[in-house]
Amino acid sequence: MRSTCTNCKAEVEAWNEQCGGCGFTLVLEPDEKRRAKFLRGPALGALLFTQGWTLGARVYFWFLISLIPVVGIAALLLNVIFGRRWSWKYGGWGDWESFVKRMRLMDAIGVGWIVLLGCVYLYFRLH
Repeated sequence: MRSTCTNCKAEVEAWNEQCGGCGFTLVLEPDEKRRAKFLRGPALGALLFTQGWTLGARVYFWFLISLIPVVGIAALLLNVIFGRRWSWKYGGWGDWESFVKRMRLMDAIGVGWIVLLGCVYLYFRLH
């Protein structure tokens, strides 16, 4: 998703509030501002369930990178910070609503995964 700078006519990524070319402050519509804020937000699911999140978010390159033991930690951190932006840009989403729905689902699955692991740990620890 791109927009155009009204000052210098350069293409600007949708989550930016300033033009990278001239520094002009872009005026975002309320809906665009909400989208930009969502895209800049951290991906909780990527933190808690990296491989599953990368598959669900359609960032397959990062799935492969996350399987490499040492590099996987860097992939985790990068996907937490930039994952939503990459998923929106490269994931081939048809519309914004399905993208947001999937991101929320993947975050919920990540939380559920951690809760499940905690319950299994407690079960075996206490028995």
